[in-house]
Amino acid sequence: MHQFKVNAKAAFDGAVWQWHQDYGTWARDDDMPEPRAMNIAVFLEDVTAVNGPLMIIPGSHKQGVFEAGHDLETTSYPLWTLDRETVTRLAEAGGVVAPMGPAGSVLMFHSNIVHASPPNISPFNRTIVYLSLCAVSNHIRRFQRKPWIAHRDLTPIEALADDCLAELAGEAKALVDA
Repeated sequence: MHQFKVNAKAAFDGAVWQWHQDYGTWARDDDMPEPRAMNIAVFLEDVTAVNGPLMIIPGSHKQGVFEAGHDLETTSYPLWTLDRETVTRLAEAGGVVAPMGPAGSVLMFHSNIVHASPPNISPFNRTIVYLSLCAVSNHIRRFQRKPWIAHRDLTPIEALADDCLAELAGEAKALVDA
């Protein structure tokens, strides 16, 4: 687990995240060797066209890491962002999509995919949890960012048994019935 993020965009006040590639930041700031990493986004609230959805440029992950400028002001932590010309060129070639869905939906995407999210000025909250994962052999080599931004625990995630949730549900039911 490289990062675990809660991206909450409060109604009327949710902030913008500029166009970027996660791996671009991880390579530059954390010295992650290769883009062998991915994001899993879990929608905790409905994600709609109006409440600051994630926007992605399909296919952009196949073009490598783009040059970027270091944005030190726009987001909650410094981010390497793409310039307007690059985003325009990519969007003209691949379009822009905004994955939407009800709470509980899951989206997985490559760490090189170019993405952003607009501010949320709607009256509806939008919260997404992101799990950013990479191969243990691809762990970061530079630990300059705060531990809450780039994890230092490089222990592999261990898979649980296929029926672990059913077992927990059974235990919970037994407690309720007691």
